[in-house]
Amino acid sequence: MSVISIGNPKGGAGKTTLALVLADQLHENGVKTAVIDADPNAIIAKWAAKRTKAGKGVPYTVVPRPTEGEMIQTIERLSETHSIVIIDLEGAASRMTSRALARSHMVLIPFNQSPVDAELAATAVALIEEESEALGRRIPYRLVRSRDSAAIATKTSKRIASAIEEAGLPTLSVGLVERAAYRDIYEFGALLRELNPTETSGLPRAQENAQALAEAVIEALRVEYKA
Repeated sequence: MSVISIGNPKGGAGKTTLALVLADQLHENGVKTAVIDADPNAIIAKWAAKRTKAGKGVPYTVVPRPTEGEMIQTIERLSETHSIVIIDLEGAASRMTSRALARSHMVLIPFNQSPVDAELAATAVALIEEESEALGRRIPYRLVRSRDSAAIATKTSKRIASAIEEAGLPTLSVGLVERAAYRDIYEFGALLRELNPTETSGLPRAQENAQALAEAVIEALRVEYKA
């Protein structure tokens, strides 16, 4: 069992998209997955409600925003029956975020390819390191490039990548590429495999990226927990 938290203090960093895409692919690969929607916007919970209303059913467990006092019990309860629990964290630092981090085996920090996003990702790293110090154990994390260019890297993204490398911050080997399919899964309350390639452009590439991303996350967990 692994608990993966996804967080960034900046809105629009791609946190919820990353959670949805990762849960989608883990489910597709037969991994029993649960998602705790701890974001005040409750986008994943709304996605699940949209599916239920359409009679599609929800393919993996989605728990709408638990209270601060319920967070640890919710994580532990889901961990007993699921292989991976994903937590879509709220943006701001809070006791709820702290409790989720304390139970996490891995934290994913999505960031857009901009200097502002890179700085805020560094703030998220500092929060994780503070929590690690308080717990007396290391909390593994990976920065994840969000809305990654499907074409060539820009000069700005190259500078950011260089700065991250110089700082020694671990980055997931695969980023989340900007794809229409990732917007459509929310709009249509769909899974990637349910989208129509005649209505969603670049769907096969999106599916390839999503699969590579899920594999990279599993590999990062294997690296951190060799046993």
